[in-house]
Amino acid sequence: MEIEGSKSIINRVLIISSFLQKPLKIKNISHCDDVQTLIENLKIFGMKFEINEDKMLIIPTQKFENHQSYFIKDAGTAFRFLLAKFRTTSKFMGKMNISNQLKNRPIKPLTDLLEIDVFDYPFELLGKKITKSHFEIKGDISSQFISSLLLSVPNFPNDLQIIQKGKMVSQKYVDMTISIMNDFGIKVEKNGRNIFVKAGQNYKNLTTYEVEPDFSSACYFWAFSALTGKKIEIKTSVKKSIQPDFNFLQILGKMGAKINFQNNVIWIEKDRLNGIEIDMSTMPDQVPTLSILALFASSKTVIKNISHLQFKESNRIENLIFELSKIGAKIVFQNGKLMIEPLNNILKNAKLKTFNDHRLVMSFHLLKALIPNIQIENFNAENKSFPKFFEEFNKLLTQKDVIVKRKV
Repeated sequence: MEIEGSKSIINRVLIISSFLQKPLKIKNISHCDDVQTLIENLKIFGMKFEINEDKMLIIPTQKFENHQSYFIKDAGTAFRFLLAKFRTTSKFMGKMNISNQLKNRPIKPLTDLLEIDVFDYPFELLGKKITKSHFEIKGDISSQFISSLLLSVPNFPNDLQIIQKGKMVSQKYVDMTISIMNDFGIKVEKNGRNIFVKAGQNYKNLTTYEVEPDFSSACYFWAFSALTGKKIEIKTSVKKSIQPDFNFLQILGKMGAKINFQNNVIWIEKDRLNGIEIDMSTMPDQVPTLSILALFASSKTVIKNISHLQFKESNRIENLIFELSKIGAKIVFQNGKLMIEPLNNILKNAKLKTFNDHRLVMSFHLLKALIPNIQIENFNAENKSFPKFFEEFNKLLTQKDVIVKRKV
């Protein structure tokens, strides 16, 4: 199975490409809604894109159009990245709007840092030379506030220093941002909670950039293998990734699965799982996936440091508890820990809501593969990150050699 390119990497490269002077070709692109939304808005800014199957040629703009309207839909990453890009772009003038769902997600910490007043949507955004060089950011809500400032660093006239305060979540995504910036020639120094970028650096014009497969998407198939014993080969030459969710393989290993790397493919063996206690602060998107695995483990699973999940596309902590309880799951959140007992008495005719949250849609379909009678609302949310999820997943379900070994 081949997986499209990582949307997290591509979104960062797209923002970087807006600073380039020459065209850039990206290999292994993603066609998911989040990436397409960012592309659509960069087109409004004046950039051009030529897309051919899994490749994309990006032609930067030399002169942007003012007084344009930008609609970022549900794309939280694109919204945060574009706010920093546009706010720090001298003489920029545009109108910004987002979906109702995105309005419920946190943005004020970033708008405060960028000295933007947002009282209602749509709002007028004016570019400004931000001479401030010292930023203190609470790290317990979203690492994207930090990444958005870093990606637009060529627009800052002075040295940039970022100090992270309090508990830090999703830090591996900041590391991803720094790694990609380094690929394009900007040196970022990170020492614990302190990040420093010397002024006067500009992105180097690469001709081609190849994107890793989206391992966040691959996790659903790795989990399916662990649950059913089905061998699913994910094609990739990568054995070490800048994507945090690549480390989901280590979690499966701790639960009892065997991880195989051979001939540029990865697959999982063993379908007997043990419960674990695990810190998921660096992999929040895979908490729903792990929650499904936990239901079929032999002992209790404890998931720690995930309070920031309440700020995602939905309140994932609250929604996981409420929806999985419908099938008889014993799942509680206490003292900052999500505790999940193995599933015993199963209510097979439940109807699960997904709250238009793509991660819940895909993880709940892992559950449906084992309990076919359950119903799941809102199938379209998966387009946000993985448009081909059902196409690939249904192929597996219809193959004769797929045997669900769990007794449910």
